[in-house]
Amino acid sequence: MRLFKRKQPDEKIKRMPDDAVCAPVTGEMIPASNIADPVFSTECMGQTIGFEPSNDTVVVPVNGTVTALFPSGHAFGVTTKEGNGFLVHIGIDTVNLQGKGFHPYIKQGDFVYAGQTAVKVDADFIRKQGYSMTTMLVVTEKAVDDYKVDYIDCGPVVSGQRINR
Repeated sequence: MRLFKRKQPDEKIKRMPDDAVCAPVTGEMIPASNIADPVFSTECMGQTIGFEPSNDTVVVPVNGTVTALFPSGHAFGVTTKEGNGFLVHIGIDTVNLQGKGFHPYIKQGDFVYAGQTAVKVDADFIRKQGYSMTTMLVVTEKAVDDYKVDYIDCGPVVSGQRINR
């Protein structure tokens, strides 16, 4: 008999279907055009949606494999089993902080679930350094040319909430 059962990191989250795209943060979902960075507002990296976070936890937006985790912890990429790639970029120009204020809970190569904690941020510290906490979700790779996320209307969201129809 085992007295202590090791908890898996995904036991506490509700499993989302593989086609679900979830809010990476709790806060306000905003259109790309409202993001104060032309790289993201013009969607030159791919289909983009923004978020104004109201807490310090960033979660994984889709079920898949962590295919990129920037050493600074400010951004990470997840690829679904279908081959669609999603990038979560926390804050604007926050790469300049060189990892200060970012605490990743995932690593490259991990299989992760939508809603699983990915990064904890010290939002107060980041804002005090003069950086925006606007967080972007970008479709960076598409398994098929016409793949597009049909997002719900912008407005308040909770991390892990499904945001696609």
